Amino acid sequence: MAEAKQSGGCVARLALIVALLALAVAWVAYRRQGGEMKTLWRDLTGGAGDRVRITAGTEGEDLRSWLARAQDRLERRRPEVAGERDLRQVREDVAEIRKNLERAYRDAGTEAKGRWRSLDADLERLEAQLRKGGTKALATLDSALAKIKAETGKEEDR
Repeated sequence: MAEAKQSGGCVARLALIVALLALAVAWVAYRRQGGEMKTLWRDLTGGAGDRVRITAGTEGEDLRSWLARAQDRLERRRPEVAGERDLRQVREDVAEIRKNLERAYRDAGTEAKGRWRSLDADLERLEAQLRKGGTKALATLDSALAKIKAETGKEEDR
C-alpha cells in the first residue's frame, strides 16, 4: 500500500517538473518576441479593452487605415444613396463592410465591441433602408460615417 502511494507522488513530481519546463520555454519564447512582464496581461487578453486587431483585409494592415478606406468607400456611394440610384451595389458594399468589421472586432475587448455593435446597428439599418428605398437611408449613412470617423480617431490615439 505504501508502495502505491510513493509511485503516485513520483508521477506528480514528474508532471510538475514537466509543467515548469514548459512554462520556462514559453517564457523564453515570449521574451524573445519582445514581451515584458508589465505587458504580459495585455498581451494575453489581446488588449482587453479598446484595442482591436484587424483580421480582415491585407496582411499587415491596421484597423485605422482599413476604417479610412471603408469610410472613403461609403462617402463615394453617398451621391448614389441621395439620388436613389444603384442601391443594390451600395447594399453589397455595406454588407461587405459589415462582414469585415465583424471579423475585425471578433477578439476585441468589451468597450470596443460596444462601439462596433453601435456602428453595425447603423449599417444594418442602412442595408434595410437601401432595400426599401427612401430618404431615410441618407441620414443613416451620414450617422454611420460619423461613427466610422470617431472610431478612426480612437485608433489614432493608440
